[in-house]
Amino acid sequence: MNAIEFKKVSKQFGAFFANKDVSFAVAKASIHGLIGENGAGKSTAMKVLFGIHPPDLGEIWVNDQPVKIHHPIHAMKHKIGMVHQHFMLAENESVLSNIILGQETGRFFIDRKQAVSELDAISKKYELGFNKWNVPVSALSVGDQQKVEIIKLLYQKSEVLILDEPTAALTPQEVQALFVNIQKLKQEGNTIILISHKLKEVLKFTDSVTVMRRGEIVGTRKTSETNEDELAEMMVGRKISFTYQGERKVLANTSNLKPVLEVKNLSIAASAMTHEPLVDVSLALKPNEIVGIAGVQGNGQTTLLRFLSNPAAFSRKCSGEYQIQGKSALRETPLSLRHKGVGLIPEDRIAEGLLLHQDMVENFLLGQHQDERYLKHGVLQRGIAREQVVKKISDFDIRPNHPGIWTGRMSGGNQQKLVIARALDPNPKILLTAHPTRGVDVGAIEKIHDSIIRERNQGKSVLLFSAELDELIDLSDRILVFFDGRIQGEFARNEFDAWNIGRVMGGGQK
Repeated sequence: MNAIEFKKVSKQFGAFFANKDVSFAVAKASIHGLIGENGAGKSTAMKVLFGIHPPDLGEIWVNDQPVKIHHPIHAMKHKIGMVHQHFMLAENESVLSNIILGQETGRFFIDRKQAVSELDAISKKYELGFNKWNVPVSALSVGDQQKVEIIKLLYQKSEVLILDEPTAALTPQEVQALFVNIQKLKQEGNTIILISHKLKEVLKFTDSVTVMRRGEIVGTRKTSETNEDELAEMMVGRKISFTYQGERKVLANTSNLKPVLEVKNLSIAASAMTHEPLVDVSLALKPNEIVGIAGVQGNGQTTLLRFLSNPAAFSRKCSGEYQIQGKSALRETPLSLRHKGVGLIPEDRIAEGLLLHQDMVENFLLGQHQDERYLKHGVLQRGIAREQVVKKISDFDIRPNHPGIWTGRMSGGNQQKLVIARALDPNPKILLTAHPTRGVDVGAIEKIHDSIIRERNQGKSVLLFSAELDELIDLSDRILVFFDGRIQGEFARNEFDAWNIGRVMGGGQK
């Protein structure tokens, strides 16, 4: 029996087909992977299933029966729930309010005490270790927000759970725990559709996998009968290398080089602006070096990144030193840091990196309006910027390949490629890089990793914040592990081991 089946489903936006004749089936009580490049149509297909986008053509079948799903309420009536890649939570409301939101239909009131009791039982049953029901969502780490989204689906008694990139912010141990729970849900008769760019996880945890490319189905495979190389080639149409294959250039006498960025004894108290404190943090970044920053979300990495990219905002709220090229940077702004050769790939491309109702050209110019390359007699030359965007579209394979499209209409991965292209455009000497490949497909990951290594090989300095341990291990020369606002451990390249690093991320000793 199939829990879900797509039959020749098409979804069109203007002249663009996001989905075209999509047909595939998901067996009941199975874990089904859905993979593809950025812009391949995965999220659109799942939004059709969840009722956000009604299909233009074709049919959706649930439990071997045709259904009409034109609104998320219809999907929930069919016991379909979805955790989006960008969480759909009201940040200023409590966890409890977020979970019971939408459950009021047909009831005079909801017994909040009874709801908490049910939620405690769900958390205990699935060993989620979560009980912050009255805490505002804005005060939670990314990992805890993800738990809230999953608990919400379980509270709604969803039988089909769509999970979009669910492990992006988790340690290896947390990933393992999540999939133990997903296996429990499967054993109880539930069906899970997993959208992921992590092919190793797809191969390890799913029963079958469907591959999409450019809005169409390439094929479906039993997971036991395929491999990483085949799936990657199906996704992008060519062979992919999963580790950096180029030269890792080593400069002579690097021990004698002075740091280009240095933090000494930095402490920042928790506040409304930074829920994560920092305690006596010291680190140094030299030329020709990538220093990776590892840690479970909520342990100080976000505060460190925000401080390093905008120290003036923290000048009265911190103690310690911050130097760029040997000079104090405590009063620098994002713009002045840019003039000093510091580039930034922000942690949240939506909140901090893009204007969704502006086109690619306007977004590319963000922070570069005073760049002499794009000025003539003090007047911004949008045409010159457009030419550069066209070049970046080609270099980074940004889709759709139209510089006039609003960025809000692009897939998350293509938005990320635009943000990275902009950060690298002024040729920065220091690159603050946060989650550069989050939500990005395997082909683009390969290109982004090559770009970061190339910057390093040219003598640049990269501080790499990432929740992807494989990414940190592949790219970094050193890894610093954060826990509870402190540097819990440091690993040299010859010491890299995912399990040991993950243990330190959880508070263990090196």
